[in-house]
Amino acid sequence: MKLQLTVVASIAAALSAQGALVSYWNFNGLSISTASTPGSGGVPTSISADQGSGSLDLSNWTGTVDDFGGTTLNALDSDPSEESLSLVGNIGNGSFIEIGVNLTDYSDPVITFSTRGTGTGFNSGIWSYSIDGINYFDLAINTASNSSTFALQTVDFSSEDTLDGASSVTFRYTLTGASSTSGNNRIDNLQINAVPVPEPTFALLGGLGLLGLMRRRR
Repeated sequence: MKLQLTVVASIAAALSAQGALVSYWNFNGLSISTASTPGSGGVPTSISADQGSGSLDLSNWTGTVDDFGGTTLNALDSDPSEESLSLVGNIGNGSFIEIGVNLTDYSDPVITFSTRGTGTGFNSGIWSYSIDGINYFDLAINTASNSSTFALQTVDFSSEDTLDGASSVTFRYTLTGASSTSGNNRIDNLQINAVPVPEPTFALLGGLGLLGLMRRRR
């Protein structure tokens, strides 16, 4: 019986360890004729997730925003390579964008996105997080790039236990190091994935069901 309970516990843990999509932005809905500040020239102040739920806030970005060509890297559902979120200009140094999500039913969030830059673009991109919108904590990772080729970046928050089950999470991305008014960094196909936290009854029933199947096969 002890072995059977151990098996049930292991199965329940396995059921809860599968990642799931929380939010996804492909930025293909952007339509900006000329790089402008948020709230003007067709640049929104916030962008709702294309899949899942969440909002990307541009209101604290002090540079301009454009929609230069994107990529299919990290895209979902065969989304085409159209626009990207392009953050432009050294006047934006030290400012940030923010992503707000609800992780009530999730743990161990991970952000992935494709990015590229220019030689005079931002060379430092630091992620931080908050569960109260006041106190922010940095991760020791730089995901900015001056390369002209898109590459995948991963920001793993799974070790930040305070995020697990938090109802109001803000991820902040602060950029610095641009040296010209045209220097820029592009962000495309941004995903937030996390591990669903199953209802205890669901996990137990799933484990017992699989255990019963194993016993019938003996």
